[in-house]
Amino acid sequence: MIITVNRPISGWEIRILDNGTAGRNKPNPNKLNFLANDRTCKIDGCSNPIRINRTSGLCDTHVEHEHDLLLELRNNGILIGAPSHKDIIDALINWSSSRNFGLLPFFSSLSFNTLGNVPDVSTLAGKTVHTGITPTTIDLIFDELIKVINNFFPLNNNSSYQPLQTSKGEIPAIVLAFTFAGLLICEESNRGDRWFSRIIRKDESKTTQLGAAMPIAYFATRIFPWGVEMNSSARNLTR
Repeated sequence: MIITVNRPISGWEIRILDNGTAGRNKPNPNKLNFLANDRTCKIDGCSNPIRINRTSGLCDTHVEHEHDLLLELRNNGILIGAPSHKDIIDALINWSSSRNFGLLPFFSSLSFNTLGNVPDVSTLAGKTVHTGITPTTIDLIFDELIKVINNFFPLNNNSSYQPLQTSKGEIPAIVLAFTFAGLLICEESNRGDRWFSRIIRKDESKTTQLGAAMPIAYFATRIFPWGVEMNSSARNLTR
């Protein structure tokens, strides 16, 4: 299992945990046999044979990840559930527009520090091993994103703690920012192949999955002056 990460902020707690096979396990998009030089499943401990030209490197039993990162949001120890990507983005945009505070630099920094920096869950769990590569752990990744958040939502500024309305009730802006960063990690690790393409294949252009780029694309769609019809349909990007 992947280690559980807890990050407290102002009486709230953002927790990223591994739901194992009890979660919504996603297909593993990595091309673990991209060199087409192996006939055995690449999952550690599995000896099932595969066709040598099966670039996934996975047998039929292991085409999906056996791990699934899940984010929990708690308020004073009480589990309240996390708002969706869309819910958080909408709340932050509404808040920032009333304060004349542009969010583009914030989301750009989150994007730069997330995309391609989060290993897939099978790698994080040690189910796929890459010779000579020690993957960064979830806690270190989250801490780097928290540094980004603190640049835009200072811990000593009252505005950072302004409660914003969401589907889960009122949540402080900085807590929503922490939550969004945690959700990006989960999305990138559960669905993405950018880290594998960049670090293992040495060619980021081989990336096939949006992963955490999808909610960031929703933000970009919201702030671009498309017109009424695109703003109303942008929600489809997070489905």
